[in-house]
Amino acid sequence: MSIQVAILKILASHISGRATLDSLKHDLAILSSSGDDWQVRVKRLASRVPELDIFSNGYVLRDVDGWEITSAGRELLRALEAITQDNLPPAPSVETVLRTEGTLIVVGHRFRNRARAQRDPELSASVRRRPFREPR
Repeated sequence: MSIQVAILKILASHISGRATLDSLKHDLAILSSSGDDWQVRVKRLASRVPELDIFSNGYVLRDVDGWEITSAGRELLRALEAITQDNLPPAPSVETVLRTEGTLIVVGHRFRNRARAQRDPELSASVRRRPFREPR
């Protein structure tokens, strides 16, 4: 079960390996609402041990003060998280590699971001007009 793997991860994250039941519930609530990455990761780890029972296998101990991960529980987590093919990020496909190798080249483009001096509108209008010439 993925909830049991999540409990192992939470207990292992505490320095002492112990947590109260309220603390575990709080951490589980935060992690379950933290996004799909966490849920996918825990499900992937849990799929490696489908018949996991953290209490009967001795991975977690319960008492009146809370829950504690055992050394066997820490070893199980290390084995589950060992780097394997599905822990590695997916290799980029050939199509993606070819697309990322290209570079952008801008040709024939002018940037007109220089500030221009304001001209007198009357002077500009008279300069733009061509004098009238009579046909020959």
